[in-house]
Amino acid sequence: MPLDPDGLGSLTLTIGLVALLLWGAVWAVRRGRPAAGAGTSADCAVLRSVALGPRERLVVVRVGAKQLVVGVGANAVSLLCELDEPLPPAAAIRDTFAAVVGQAMKQWHRE
Repeated sequence: MPLDPDGLGSLTLTIGLVALLLWGAVWAVRRGRPAAGAGTSADCAVLRSVALGPRERLVVVRVGAKQLVVGVGANAVSLLCELDEPLPPAAAIRDTFAAVVGQAMKQWHRE
C-alpha cells in the first residue's frame, strides 16, 4: 500500500495546529487568572514550617504585626497560639548553626 504524501502532510499540519491551539489555550488560562497571593506578601507570610507527619505541619505565620502558630492537617487548619515575642529571622538561626558546625569542625581537625 503506497503512502499518500498529501494525507501525511495534511495530518502533520493538523497535529501541529492542534498543538498550537492547546498551547495558546494554556497560555490564555494562565494569563487570565489572578496571581495567587498578589499584593498580599506584605500582609501575610509563612515564617517557618515543620513537618510533623506525612500530612501534618506546624507553621508559624506572620499576619500584620502578629505571629501565629498554626497546625495544618489533611482536613483542617487550626490556630494553636499567638506568639508573645516575634521569632528571630531565619538567617540569624542559619548563621548560628553554621558557627556551631564550624566550631565543631575545627575541634575535629585538631584531634
